[in-house]
Amino acid sequence: MNFDFLRSATASSSAYRVVCGEMIIDSNMWNVHNEVLVAVVRDGYMTVEMGADTYSLSTGDIYFISPNQRYKINNTGNARVEVVLLNLSNPASLTQEFIPQSLIRGLVTGNCTHFAKIPRGDYRYNNLIDDINTVITAENEKHEYFQILVHGKMYDIFYILFSSGLVKICDVEAQGKKYRALRRITEYINNNFCDSITLDTIAQTTGLSRYYVSHLFKELMNTTFVNYLNELRLTRAAMLLTTTDTPVIEIAGMSGFNNISNFNRAFKMYYDTTPSKYRRAEKQSV
Repeated sequence: MNFDFLRSATASSSAYRVVCGEMIIDSNMWNVHNEVLVAVVRDGYMTVEMGADTYSLSTGDIYFISPNQRYKINNTGNARVEVVLLNLSNPASLTQEFIPQSLIRGLVTGNCTHFAKIPRGDYRYNNLIDDINTVITAENEKHEYFQILVHGKMYDIFYILFSSGLVKICDVEAQGKKYRALRRITEYINNNFCDSITLDTIAQTTGLSRYYVSHLFKELMNTTFVNYLNELRLTRAAMLLTTTDTPVIEIAGMSGFNNISNFNRAFKMYYDTTPSKYRRAEKQSV
């Protein structure tokens, strides 16, 4: 799992593989992760852009994002967000008699509600915020038997989300197949985006056609394969520019670009500045 977008991420030894941390919000970056996300806006306000929809969030709001969703946070109000991530990619590690596998499969494949918001005043809010705060505290302190406490609270969070209708599993099998295919594609890209990847590479690796891969990105993520790949590469390049003194030409190669001209052009289009100017500006702001 890649948690570059979390500050001070915890790593649990629990079967759920729960990870908590404060989100590093970059309004220029699109986020995609394979985990279920439950988060709390601790301060400020912001919007979440997902496909054709935009959701407004302010201090105290809780929100849910299902796995494999492409979204961007516009942090217009200096928001501070704490996150609980749940990796459910290994259903066998869960206590199956307590959580129906249909729910686990729906979450893992993204065949469910993609976004849910629980504001203060909602009748479910107090129970959810208590559970989330307990999980975050337990994961950070890791006292004796904390895994049992985390499991219990995560079961309760699931129960509230599903039983109240905030999160629903879609029954359309065809839609589930699409999300399972997209998950295979994005997992491969997320792990190999610094290498030479083309639609043909993805098609050969997944056994899907080039057309179907392109179609899934457009239909389910509202983007193209090339844009998705470049966003990952450029986000890595920006991180290397601000955290290392590696020459720009080497960073281009380390981020998956095969020549400096393509890198400079893509970087300028995405960040509206050159890599060198971006590096200088970021270092001056520290």
